[in-house]
Amino acid sequence: MIDILYTGGTFGMVDQGAGMRPRAGIGADIAEIVAEFEAAAGLSVGYRYSELDPVIDSAQADAGTGRRIAERVRAGIASGRPKGVIVIHGTDTMAYVGARIAFELRGCAIPILLTGAQIPLGQPGSDARDNLRLALKSIVARTDPGTYLAFGAGLHPAVRASKRAVEDYEGFTTIRALTPPPVPAVLPEASRPREARGPVGLLTVFPGLHAALLDAAVDHYRGGLVLECYGSGTAPLHGTEMMDSLRRAILRGTPVVVITQCDSGGVDLARYQPGRVLLDAGVISGGDMTREAALAKLTHLVDSGFCGARLRHAMETNLLGELSNPPPAACDSSLHHAYVAH
Repeated sequence: MIDILYTGGTFGMVDQGAGMRPRAGIGADIAEIVAEFEAAAGLSVGYRYSELDPVIDSAQADAGTGRRIAERVRAGIASGRPKGVIVIHGTDTMAYVGARIAFELRGCAIPILLTGAQIPLGQPGSDARDNLRLALKSIVARTDPGTYLAFGAGLHPAVRASKRAVEDYEGFTTIRALTPPPVPAVLPEASRPREARGPVGLLTVFPGLHAALLDAAVDHYRGGLVLECYGSGTAPLHGTEMMDSLRRAILRGTPVVVITQCDSGGVDLARYQPGRVLLDAGVISGGDMTREAALAKLTHLVDSGFCGARLRHAMETNLLGELSNPPPAACDSSLHHAYVAH
């Protein structure tokens, strides 16, 4: 049994004169694709099909979309014990939502595959059928448990993937290799209820970043802020009112996680003076996490009630392969700290 959940996106879109929009009720199309796959593979595939109500353009995904889809997937797993789950989703936010689902369903014993299309079903050159067949084939082939994006030529780990093309069939890329933790991560218990959280956001540093923009970001995203900095973790903040804004936010309990804009390597806040200033202010190193994984992980932890030292430890702990593993000596120290914190 395979669960297939259609959430919307380009996969099932139609254009009625005002631009493409997702349509509901594509169950017959899905049945046809599954039947084609069965005939080509010479096997029978049982599946359950369902849709979100309403289906959405993935640009409409909000901070809770990934969590709500994960809850829907979790309920389906509990009721039907499928061998795998396929989530048909729009490409624009697939990497963000996929990363959030990965953290929400950490430890799930089956593969969860997000797929979609660059060109809708029924249009010339559509990749919708091929991508769904790839997802079906991956589950039948007993892909390892975890959350993936099934798109184009293969699978991308959700916590290491990003969208890199608007029209190319290979719409996604694995930014960095998946690096599963050597042993299952141990996290301390959360210390406050979900209701106490605030919104979490992402801000990219750029030349000319104005203090008012950073002020607005830390004021609105009181739950936490991912700050996407240059290179190894530098930003034009030293000696400016922007640093005062960051310090105030951190002192009041808003976690600020620093990641790099680069596709290779990670932040090293001790390397350059601007990074050291950030480190002294109390920011959290995001290592080599992608923007999608960093935002998903921070939001998941904040929504789960983590704060303070527990949140810092969890953000700096490799949970799913979203972070490169530290050297053995550092790893041993981190594990010791995890047990002490717990």
